[in-house]
Amino acid sequence: MTRAVFHKLPLVASYRHPINQQSFYKVFKTITMDNSNKFPSIVFSIYILLSFYVFGGGIVNSLVSYRTWRWVGAAEFPKFHQVDSKLIIPLFVIFFFLTFIPQILLFWFRPAVVPKWMVWLALLLNLVTLISTITIQIPIQTLLDKSFSLELIEKLISTDMIYRRIPMFLLAIINFSMLYMVVKRPNK
Repeated sequence: MTRAVFHKLPLVASYRHPINQQSFYKVFKTITMDNSNKFPSIVFSIYILLSFYVFGGGIVNSLVSYRTWRWVGAAEFPKFHQVDSKLIIPLFVIFFFLTFIPQILLFWFRPAVVPKWMVWLALLLNLVTLISTITIQIPIQTLLDKSFSLELIEKLISTDMIYRRIPMFLLAIINFSMLYMVVKRPNK
């Protein structure tokens, strides 16, 4: 089939390839800031769901689990801790890392009523938690995998409260504030 005949086909004749930088920018702006578009609402909803799940799981882990470790026998503790660590990864850690995906997408795909500074603050608080986990909590947890230490458990509890629970509580307040801004907005 020659090119001239090919372009006479109805579907091909009506097809235009108008993608250029200006038209792409118009589409991108419409997707990111137009309230009639549902994608920002979907990204925001997924972020809120994941972040509240992680907040709840973190509070239970911090205020219940860590505190009960004091009463596990020294002989049983390493095995107990290893099993506990294996269970926490699929039920909590994976979801914590997943929160970063919609959280970063919120910089471009967020409800128009949510200011960008709130997204920045939420990301900063999430990063404080991540950095604390990597630099403080994981080294302590690694030592607890090997042997029981009341001193290490107390250090884990205190550093968790300061560097993870307080930032996560502030993050929950920011997230709730963003959610409130979205739901209080009158429907048009």
